[in-house]
Amino acid sequence: MAPLRTQYQRPENVLKRTNELIKVGQPVAALDFLHDALTSKRLDNTNPSSTEAVIIRFVELTIEQRRGKQLKEGLTQYRNIVQHKNAESMGVVVGVVLSSITERVTLAQQSAEKANIGLIEDLEETESPEDMILSSVSGEQTQDRTDRALVTPWLKFLWEAYRNLLDLLRNNVRFEELYQQVSNQAIDFCQVYERKTEFRRLCELLRNHLQAIGKYSHQQNAINLASGETMQLFLDTHFHQLNTATAMELWQESFRSVEDIHQLIQQSKRPVKPQAMANYFEKLTRIMQVAKNPLFLAAAWHRFYNYIFRQTKVYSAEQLQAVADNVLLSTLAVPIIKAGRGGVGQAASKENKHRTARFTSLLFLSTAPTRESLIADLAGSDILARVQPELRPLYELVEEQFHPLSICREIKTILADQIAGSAANSRYGQQLCSVVLTRVVQQLSQVYTAVQVDFIVGLAQFPAPYAMTAADIERFIMHGARRGEFQLRMDHQARAVEFDTDPFAGAQAGGGGGAQLQASAAEQLRTQLSTLAESLGHAQRVACGPWVAAQQARRAAAVAAALGAMHEEHRVAAARKAVIDRRKEVVENAVARRERLEARERAIRQQREQDAERQRLADEQKQREVDRARRELDAVRRVEALKLAESIREKAGLVVDVDALDSLDTDALKVLQREQLERDRQEVQARLRMLARRADHTERAYRRSEQPALAADYDAQKAADRSHYDAARRAAETQAQEKHAADVALKRRFERIFADFHAVRQRLDSGRSEALAAERRRLRDELARAKDERLADFRRLRAERDAAERHEREEREERAAREEQQRAAKAAELARLREEMAAQRARDEELLRLRLERERQREAELKAEAKPAPANKYVPPSRRAAGAAAPAAAPAAAPAAAPAPAAVATPAPAPAPAPAPAPAAAAQSPPPASGKYVPPSRRAATKE
Repeated sequence: MAPLRTQYQRPENVLKRTNELIKVGQPVAALDFLHDALTSKRLDNTNPSSTEAVIIRFVELTIEQRRGKQLKEGLTQYRNIVQHKNAESMGVVVGVVLSSITERVTLAQQSAEKANIGLIEDLEETESPEDMILSSVSGEQTQDRTDRALVTPWLKFLWEAYRNLLDLLRNNVRFEELYQQVSNQAIDFCQVYERKTEFRRLCELLRNHLQAIGKYSHQQNAINLASGETMQLFLDTHFHQLNTATAMELWQESFRSVEDIHQLIQQSKRPVKPQAMANYFEKLTRIMQVAKNPLFLAAAWHRFYNYIFRQTKVYSAEQLQAVADNVLLSTLAVPIIKAGRGGVGQAASKENKHRTARFTSLLFLSTAPTRESLIADLAGSDILARVQPELRPLYELVEEQFHPLSICREIKTILADQIAGSAANSRYGQQLCSVVLTRVVQQLSQVYTAVQVDFIVGLAQFPAPYAMTAADIERFIMHGARRGEFQLRMDHQARAVEFDTDPFAGAQAGGGGGAQLQASAAEQLRTQLSTLAESLGHAQRVACGPWVAAQQARRAAAVAAALGAMHEEHRVAAARKAVIDRRKEVVENAVARRERLEARERAIRQQREQDAERQRLADEQKQREVDRARRELDAVRRVEALKLAESIREKAGLVVDVDALDSLDTDALKVLQREQLERDRQEVQARLRMLARRADHTERAYRRSEQPALAADYDAQKAADRSHYDAARRAAETQAQEKHAADVALKRRFERIFADFHAVRQRLDSGRSEALAAERRRLRDELARAKDERLADFRRLRAERDAAERHEREEREERAAREEQQRAAKAAELARLREEMAAQRARDEELLRLRLERERQREAELKAEAKPAPANKYVPPSRRAAGAAAPAAAPAAAPAAAPAPAAVATPAPAPAPAPAPAPAAAAQSPPPASGKYVPPSRRAATKE
């Protein structure tokens, strides 16, 4: 039976009702009731602290019944409630959710282990026939089936909880720390329970959330990646994701995590910690090792070494040596690429370019690395000094002192002992052998035109496990020829290798670097013109000495002039660069200032919106409280009226109609009650008066008859009390006599050992008194020393305090003197400003007076010009009204001018009458003479 739905209930009542439903065995109904209460709109305005207990109880019930959908709905509603009021409460609820489900998973695992132990009936029997048949059909063991039945549902529920929580907390700045915490816990969940599929989905989910930040940046609580703290949280989470993906050997997810971290680092405005970058490149080396890309593997080791070789406090000397060994071996193991006639398709070439660009960007390099650049970096740094002494000769043998006839014999010991014998270095052995064999074949092609395959096999003698047979070497040579590394042909009939000696065949070929025995024919042809130019230049210097000297003098003069102008150009360039930097700084400051202003305005706007929303919610809450108080007051009044009516009915016998209670208030009911009680009181008093007269005679007769019986009862009571007293006294005397006898016997027993007791006590007191005296002397000495030390410390502290107070007093006096000087300067400046203001005010007043005089003169001129014009003279329309109104106002003002001298107080002049309308003025003016110009404003009046 589902609970009754109510419009709104207080959280305390919701919890009480839920507990009642659970006690009667209806947890499903309790969960539905809690779900309805949480999704109610009225719950948004309650106190979040009281709602927290409701959501925690709701979480416990949903976890107990594994209701993931309702759990997500309830958490969504609670997030909307607390995100603006108490965001920390969401963290408490999320912690309860995850801890409760994790505890259920642990209990399920323990139950599965107990179930597996209980299924074994015979401990000596390895496996029953039924289990063998079932395992052969399903491919699962008993443990797997038990886990799928007991543990897997809870694991699935925990995974859904993580996913739902991440969806709830994403892209919200109020929950960004909680979001990162849940993300890290979800990553740990995938690693602990080895959930590779869920880990891939989790990485994709986090990646989508990261990409959606820019899409929802305009929202109110959007995450700002420009904040350093937010960016650091995202970097920590994705580094944790990268470490977990590497530990689980999910290399595709590791590479995608590296790309995500690279994107975040590019967006970050603050530098990333060196330890984090070292971890980034270390994981990148492992990814490149799995990707079997030796070039970028070596580049990643170089970048990793560049970040850690100065961090001697974090990495020990052994770790730095191991990294240096990897840098050396990975660099030497990079294949020697030589562009030749063999080519690749256009699509493959574009794909390789795209891959190379991606790897280069991940390594934070401006250009793609090459084997030559890595070798140069290796030779120019201190890596060779940190490498193991046994591996150090390998660089000189392979890159500087390479000789095809002896190289394999010289590196045989290093390959066998230092590379094959080390688990960390053995992965580079096969690639090193390939590089050595490639260079052997290339240098043989520089010396020989054809060699036997057996001769090459005899030279390429590598130790186990890198030994290569004749077939392996032949296959290697053919693959190199197909890729364009070698220019040769294989003569299988003669088992010989014929090198391409055509000087035009390899004219575009480039060597792979390293030592060369001699130049090939192709290289000689390619450098023939440069060699000829060098020879002609040498002959010119010998044959034309004066001309060459003059050229050298002119060149020296030009160099001297260039050096002289170099400093000025450098100064101009530096000044220009400073101006550009200053402009850039000004622009950046302006942009930063604008961003700060926009952020401040946005924050102020958000704060105003929040305040308005808070005020609206407070007003609504206040109105609801008023309505609720009114309803409660009405309900209380009705209940009191019902109780009063019931009381009146029971006490006074007055029946009040329940339906008429709405028309009767409490005062009216009390009036009815008082009237009824007054009638009842009068009736009771009348009955009491009648009973009093009758009871006086009866009571007097009772007392007379009981007097003899009272005297007899008193005598019997005295006799009983006397007998009880005598018995109690005799029992007390007997008990005291027995106790005295026992005490006397005990005293006689103790008297026999009393002398021995005194002797032992005196001996102990004498021994302890000496120790006590010594201890007292020691404590007295310690107290004296402590007093002296305390006194010395007190004197030292007082001297320091006096010095500090003296210094502070001197500083205060100096500060007061400076303040007095500043105050005097400020007073002088203020006086000067006041004088300037007074002078400016005088000038302003003079200008104002002159302006007023000019205005009065202008008004006088206007009044003079406003006199009526003759009838035959043109009057502008703007002056006709004034001319018409002046004669009308003059007669009205004439009578009032006579009594003016006799008046004591001159009244204020009356306001000027409004100008007469144009037709009236036209009627008073004489008609114009014929042949004169008549303005349009007077033509209508003339016609009338």
